[in-house]
Formats: sequence, structure tokens, C-alpha cells
Amino acid sequence: MPRALVIQLARLGDLLQSLPVITQLHARHPETQFDLLCPSHLADVGHLLPSIDRVLAWDGAAWQRRAMAAQQGLWAKHLVEVDATLMTLAPDQYDCAYVLNQHRRALVAGFLLARNVTGPFLHGPLGETLTPWAAYVRDVAQRRLGQRVHLADAFCGLCGVTPPGRVVTLDPPTVRLPDDLEPIGKHGDPWIALIVGAGETERFVPTEVWRRLLTSFLTSMPQGRIVLVGTERERAAEIQAPLPSSALGRIWDTTGRTSLSQLAVILARCDRVVGSDTGPLHFAAALGRPVIGWYFARARVHETGPYGFNHVVWQAEDMGGETWPVDETVAAIREQGHHAPVGWSVWTSHCDTWGAYYSPAGQSALPPREREGLWHELEPALS
Repeated sequence: MPRALVIQLARLGDLLQSLPVITQLHARHPETQFDLLCPSHLADVGHLLPSIDRVLAWDGAAWQRRAMAAQQGLWAKHLVEVDATLMTLAPDQYDCAYVLNQHRRALVAGFLLARNVTGPFLHGPLGETLTPWAAYVRDVAQRRLGQRVHLADAFCGLCGVTPPGRVVTLDPPTVRLPDDLEPIGKHGDPWIALIVGAGETERFVPTEVWRRLLTSFLTSMPQGRIVLVGTERERAAEIQAPLPSSALGRIWDTTGRTSLSQLAVILARCDRVVGSDTGPLHFAAALGRPVIGWYFARARVHETGPYGFNHVVWQAEDMGGETWPVDETVAAIREQGHHAPVGWSVWTSHCDTWGAYYSPAGQSALPPREREGLWHELEPALS
């Protein structure tokens, strides 16, 4: 049986947005066994991805130490360790590796572990010439071209397949929650998860804004419940500190207490998930939950908006003011329409043959024409 390795060494959100390309690679090559190489701390998520047979854990910290040793002329003493590590990861070389990152470490891993590599560079791990799709992704990131091909679909182009034309979701794992968190999702209605942190501090929503949203929601929906998720326990405590006991009795604080598998269970039990452009938001979308995104800083809805249907994203047009879509988000949760405060626009998600796209809320869900044109430009075989 042919064996292929998908290499995704970026963050949680990137791993989850690799779901369409993994789906399509398996559909294109149903006889091939597909394995995944991902950061070791994300291995539990890798095991949830359909079509993946084995998950290889990449210890980034260990490889960083080896790289530092090489720069100091101490590489030779680590060669035996490197050989042993590679043999543990893949005793036999893969037939092909699909590299989804432009990081050199990902490309080098592909050439070490597989005989053939499909990835961002045309001429090996030390090459400088990007493939057309890799150049597109770089230009969007660096020049903010504003094209409408979603990052998850660009991963498909990078690997020579088209988007699946449907939304593929994950099944939550069967794991037990701590006893005090077990009631989440089992009484009251609705349950809303707030992602109180982010991978980058510039994407942190101010704690006073979260407190306003939380208070407004609990006041307007007496049966509603809030779940705080993430790793930032101090931020969660700051949000709750001034709240009365009546409000605290309707809040479940899970920050810093759950594994990724337990987080998946919690997100799957919530009716909606609210947060900035961060890994847990994409985790919720991948689990089939409708999400509400607040996109600001460098986050752009058309490139990294939650993949699928029934998602709503407020995109900041001008963050010079102090306005946040607090009341508008509560109204959306209550299904009272989507409105944008000054300085924001509001978008809703869709999916078709060419992948995910967003259209202005309340308007016709027409896909952007330039998206299909870009696919034909970068994939001449489609024309």
C-alpha cells in the first residue's frame, strides 16, 4: 500500500484548516495510507482528523535545541540522536510528503522522511522559487491582497487538489470531563462558550469587553449559561472578579483545566462559540458548532474565517475607536439579526465547489467571481 505523510507544523488553527486538503487527498488517492506529522502538543487533535491513519509527533523544542547546537558547531554530537529520532518517526521512508508550511523545518522534514515532496518550493528544501499557490499565500500575508480564496482551500491548491465542495466535520472524542464540568450543556439554554484568550496578544479582546458581553447575555437570557475556555486563567479571573454571585452561578470557568480532547467535548456541547481568530474558534467550527468571530488586528475574514456554514464574523474596519460588537453579538445569539456597529462590517459564511467564502450579512450569498478566476489562473489544468 502506498504511504503518504501530511506535514502541518503550524498552530492549532492551521491544523484544523488542513481538514479539507486531507479529505481531498484521500479522495484522490483512496488506496494510499495517509499519516500526519504535527507538533507534539497537537497530537490529540491530529487523532480526530478523518482519513489519518497514524499521527507522528514533532517535538519542536528538541529540534530547536539541535538547530542551536548546529549554529555553535556542535552538530556532530547530535547526529546519533537525530538519526534515532528520524527512525522512530518513520522507520521506512514515505512514498510522498505533502508539506503545508513554508517554514524550512517543515520542508526539510518532508525531504528527510519521504522520497518525493509536494510543497511550497519548486527546487528542494533550499530552493527559493515558490509554487504558484505558495506565492499566492505569501503575497496575501505580506501585501494584504484581499483575494477571496480561503487559507484552507489554498492548502488544497498547494497539494494539487480542489476543495471538497462540502464541509467535513470532526466527531468529538469520548473522554471524561472533571466532575464539576460534567453539567456543561446538560441544563439551561443556550450554552455559549467565550474564548477569552488568543495565540497572539494583539488578538486579545479586552477583559472589560468580555465582561460587558457576558453581563448583557446573562441579563437578556435568564436560562443562558456561559463557558469560559482557553488557557488564560488570570484573564478569566479578571473577567469574573466584579460580577455578582448570581451571575457566577451561571458561569463555568474551564480555562487552563482541560486537555485538547476535553476542550473538544466542551465545545461540542455549546450552542455557539464566540472569540477572536484563534485556534479554539476553528476547533469549534470543525466540530460543527456555529461560531461568532470578532476579527481585528491582522485577522481577515475572507482568508481565515471559520470554515463552513452558519458562522458570523464581525470584521473591524477601524479599530481606532472603543466600539465592540457586544450588543450585536447578543442579538445574533438571540437570532434577532446581524447588525454592525460603527467601524465594523458583518459577514456570514458559505461553502460551494470552490470552497469557503463570506458574503455581507443580509445580502445575497453570491460567491466572489475573482475566486474561481484565481483557481483557473493558478491551476491551468482546470481550464
